[in-house]
Amino acid sequence: MKNEYKKFGYYYEEIMSRINYDLWLEFVEPYLSKGDRVLDLACGTGTFCNLLTLNGYKADGLDLSESIIEIAREKKRINRLDIDFRVCDMTNFKTEYKYDMITCFFDSMNFLTSKKDIKRMLNCVVDSLENHGYFACDIYSKEMLREYENNELHEDHDTFKIDWYTRQVKKNVLKHEITITENGDSPFTETYLEYYYDITDISHENLKLIKAVGDFNEDLKDEDERILLVFQKI
Repeated sequence: MKNEYKKFGYYYEEIMSRINYDLWLEFVEPYLSKGDRVLDLACGTGTFCNLLTLNGYKADGLDLSESIIEIAREKKRINRLDIDFRVCDMTNFKTEYKYDMITCFFDSMNFLTSKKDIKRMLNCVVDSLENHGYFACDIYSKEMLREYENNELHEDHDTFKIDWYTRQVKKNVLKHEITITENGDSPFTETYLEYYYDITDISHENLKLIKAVGDFNEDLKDEDERILLVFQKI
């Protein structure tokens, strides 16, 4: 079963509004020059692609969720930006261009259900990168796995309420059960699984790991929740 956002995708934009996307931009910019092409995998509603484009890069985005891409296309139309957003499986894609960088953030790789899926994705990444191009991604850490083994979040937004329960259902698997109640409507619930992967699981013979840090710091510590990685095509 594809691990994709469905109706939840229409609420994703507001839920992610608290994210400081500038941190992600600062993380990738040392590896980019103005005008470089960037492909964002699991691009969500396109906020990062919009930010890249507004800062002088040529960005495109892929996402598995049709509802998410629908919103991304509307946002780029409103902002009058030239961004190609496509509904696509990040484990099986081909691109018209070779990209200077490919990104995959917000623990999107943890939605892949097996190491074979990661291998298939990395094969696509290598095929779509320029020689010596970069792949930047993140995965959640063992610390985050422990923190979310029994966690819940309740938030009231302007037009809806979200109740988000996360449980560890297997040694390396988190289950997210998300219930959204919109004003005047009956609640709906969607369930997603995330899989823990070690840094060593993110490997490919044509990608060299050149940076590994935690939580946007300059090093990697056991207490870090998010591990950020940069690879270079060799």
